[in-house]
Amino acid sequence: MSITQETLQLYLDVHNSAIDSGDFAPLIALFEPDGELHFVGIEFGPFVGHDAIAAAFRERPPVKKLALNSVTADGNKATAIYATAEKPDERAGTLVLTTEGPRIRRLTISVIKRPTDG
Repeated sequence: MSITQETLQLYLDVHNSAIDSGDFAPLIALFEPDGELHFVGIEFGPFVGHDAIAAAFRERPPVKKLALNSVTADGNKATAIYATAEKPDERAGTLVLTTEGPRIRRLTISVIKRPTDG
């Protein structure tokens, strides 16, 4: 497993734990101090730096646990198809993570919106 795959799995594990605990600080700590969080498919962000990412999680905390369906890695970049844990066979979007060492430099979360999403 590459560092990007490990980092992506760690992000997912910490994300899912934060849903249970309500504590997103460990999630934010996975990013470089000037790391970036971007969304595609929803109007939210982008966010650059720990303070902005923390504010994003306070303003609009994620509420669904995620599951990875497939991961590919190339160098310092990993791409994963993800689903919600409650519907693990239904694609919810794509995560693209770029690392700089063990931390996240940039995470782009593409969201598939469905007519029932509201």
